[in-house]
Amino acid sequence: MEENQHSPDTQPKRPQLLSILCIFTFIGSGMGVLGFFMVSVNYEATMEAMRIVYADMPEVSFLLAAPREFFFISFLLSGFSVAGALLMWKLRKAGFHFYTAAQLVFLVLPMIYFGKETNPIFNILTTAIFVYLYARNLKYMH
Repeated sequence: MEENQHSPDTQPKRPQLLSILCIFTFIGSGMGVLGFFMVSVNYEATMEAMRIVYADMPEVSFLLAAPREFFFISFLLSGFSVAGALLMWKLRKAGFHFYTAAQLVFLVLPMIYFGKETNPIFNILTTAIFVYLYARNLKYMH
């Protein structure tokens, strides 16, 4: 007996590319959730450690001036990215919108806090590639 692929009992199959993208997002944004949360909670100690570690690296010295709320907002945005990836893993289109919105705010956030001291080219390219590849998988989501 041939099984009907469009019956309500069968789940649509998640494309391999979508699975890979979600896994990368789980790893990257998941580390962001953990890291930004830890900095938010242990702000003073982390800033002191960063002053020691980054003493000879003036290109990242702007991070030493970052207020606690920068790290807390980054924690929330990382959480929205993970939530978006989880929804896309379950083939929900809403996940694409969660993820994309979080990533776009993530691109703007450093510019708000640090102005021209950041070089967002790598972040822009990475975000653009991920959003584009996720968007190509929208047809598999409902």
